[in-house]
Amino acid sequence: MKNITIFGNLAKDCEERTGTSGTNVCNFDIAVNDRRTKETYWFSCGYWGNRAKSVAPYLKKGQPVIVSGEFSWREYNQKKYLQINVDSLTLAGKAKEQEYTPEQTENISNNSNLDDDIPF
Repeated sequence: MKNITIFGNLAKDCEERTGTSGTNVCNFDIAVNDRRTKETYWFSCGYWGNRAKSVAPYLKKGQPVIVSGEFSWREYNQKKYLQINVDSLTLAGKAKEQEYTPEQTENISNNSNLDDDIPF
């Protein structure tokens, strides 16, 4: 068994469906950028079971994720396709559309309770 852990961004929203046996599956693609060589590697991922159904609403385009699972590849029309059968998935941060607006940032900073009795 070949295991791999990758960190990257979702290339598009996940596709959720139910398999023939009634098992939930969530398919998505991850883009991983190699900063040294300026190349992008693409991975097709499949996440199975009830965990897939619960995390599917959060898997939107641009969402940074960390994925671990069994790694394989297939060849089609002389191109290699990298695939991961996901064992664990971690949402690594906020997607761009989930960032705070200036008004929300101002409300957060106004709500902080700073102690004015600090002697420095």
